[in-house]
Amino acid sequence: MAAQEAQRDSFGEELAEILSQIVSLAGFRGRIEWRKRGENEYYVNIRTRRWDGLLIGRSGENLRALQLLVHSILQHRHTKMPAVIVDVGNYKQRRENFLRKKSMAIAKVVKETGREMMLDPLTDKERKLVEQTLAGIDGVRSYTIGTGYRKNVIIALIDVS
Repeated sequence: MAAQEAQRDSFGEELAEILSQIVSLAGFRGRIEWRKRGENEYYVNIRTRRWDGLLIGRSGENLRALQLLVHSILQHRHTKMPAVIVDVGNYKQRRENFLRKKSMAIAKVVKETGREMMLDPLTDKERKLVEQTLAGIDGVRSYTIGTGYRKNVIIALIDVS
């Protein structure tokens, strides 16, 4: 058990080192913080003084690319790999909180007006988060339109006919 725990800690250190090298090679300076979440998941956050926006990119696209790059590197090094979440300046946590609040506010407006409303295009993970949030609200439902990487979520009243 102790050897297994030491291996997991070394995985976190390796993860931080990989991200540190990528960030440095890209010309940024930042502090890499990591922690183990749950049994089989690591959360890594990059903190920079003024470069968060560039690392995150428009709608998080650079951050998703960074996540993919880190995942690819680790997959080549480890046959059995825990889940890894890469974040910059806690962007993902802030985005999740924003989406929860926005979907609840839109659901309230939909219930008051009876009109459907559409959210901005979302990734699959963001869409699932919105659907989970709306599952706890009576009288509204959601459905998705569009294809490809980013899809629109429509929030509507539940048909009672």
